[in-house]
Amino acid sequence: MDYGIISLIPVLVLLVVAVLTKKTASSLLIGSAVAFIIMSGTGCVYSFLDASYVVGMDGDTVWMMLVLVFVGTMIGLLQATGASKCFVNILEKRVHSERSLFLWSWLLVIVLFIDDMVRTPMLGQLIPLYDKYKVPRASLAYLADSTGTTVATLIPITNWAVFYQGVFGDFDELKDRGSSWDLYIQAIPFMFYAIVATVIVFLFTMGIIPKLGSMKKTYRIAKATGELYSERSKQHNQIIENNNIEEKIDKIPLRLLCFFGTIILLTICVIKFELLIGLMVASVALVVVSFITRISNWNKLMSAAFSGIQNILPMLIILFCAYMFRNAVTDMGLPDYIISVAKPYLTPEIFPCISFVICCFLTFFTGSNWGVTAVYAAIGIPLCVALGANPSIVIAAIVSGATFGAHICFYTDYTVYASMMTKIDNMEHALTQLPYGLIGGAISAILFLVSGFMFS
Repeated sequence: MDYGIISLIPVLVLLVVAVLTKKTASSLLIGSAVAFIIMSGTGCVYSFLDASYVVGMDGDTVWMMLVLVFVGTMIGLLQATGASKCFVNILEKRVHSERSLFLWSWLLVIVLFIDDMVRTPMLGQLIPLYDKYKVPRASLAYLADSTGTTVATLIPITNWAVFYQGVFGDFDELKDRGSSWDLYIQAIPFMFYAIVATVIVFLFTMGIIPKLGSMKKTYRIAKATGELYSERSKQHNQIIENNNIEEKIDKIPLRLLCFFGTIILLTICVIKFELLIGLMVASVALVVVSFITRISNWNKLMSAAFSGIQNILPMLIILFCAYMFRNAVTDMGLPDYIISVAKPYLTPEIFPCISFVICCFLTFFTGSNWGVTAVYAAIGIPLCVALGANPSIVIAAIVSGATFGAHICFYTDYTVYASMMTKIDNMEHALTQLPYGLIGGAISAILFLVSGFMFS
């Protein structure tokens, strides 16, 4: 059943509750509950439970949960072996200021370009250095988030790029423009949000763009009190990491081998197979090498693994709630309603800009990075060809809209992921990076509008 404008009610409730309470999981649950009340009335409890089973048994949900479990495991093992500590010690000798710390962070981003789910935990290992130079955690979270989905869209071999190549390669209307790879390569120069957002975060880290909004407040508090995160974020930094061991002078080369060997093995497996297999293989290899070389004993390694999973638990809960909300509003027909509202205003010149805005709203309202934009593509690509718009710009607009929506939405998986890996409250991270995301979105919308008139 299509609920039309009523499908916006759960979204509005979600946003209001989130702003008032600053709590992500409860906001998502309340928004989902409102959706099920609208759809099922007195039977909403049963509908809610049925939806929970559907989400829990969904292949994508299980895959994401397993990925996060093994990410937590791997981080815990790296800490238990002292490998991450050795890595931080190496950088510490080369970092002399906040700016140089950011530059080394950017180098890490470049080296680990292959996958955002691998890159962010490695940036999280730099927390001690950021704390040492009194840099608010919000900055690190913003850097991790802004170089996640954005960089992933600009590199044609990442998971984002491969997914969208599969989406756009299925349209008969685009067959004459080459393979799915060709289509994506042609669209990369028009991935305006990814380009603009990456430039903005670089200028921010270099101190060229000023601190704005909540980010400015965070820096002001850090300077006055030394507090690098808000009261809400303290809960993420109070868990005793029993897996940490005191750094020893001996076996430093072996510890570094564990760190870099894990990253290299993980990267190879991600390229050859997929992320989950890479995380599993890397974690097992790290345990075996650590045990054989006696860097750590079995009890400490297992304790570290479970401690890492414990640290990741809040993220698992938020993501499960986000998937519940996504399915609920999708069942209410929210994507179809947004698309139908925009249809009367479509022309070849403004179609790329409209596509960018629609995909942003779809991603933001549903918290789905990929799914709902694929739904829009099924309608948008044939419309693009029929209207005579430039397919490369429209493809870029669809991907950019999803990237923008994922960046500014406080309950998309990657926003939650970036906040958890940098040990900062999810809402604190979302609000501090919001002004920069909105600036990037506004610039991108203008660029899509201009390019639509120039290249259609």
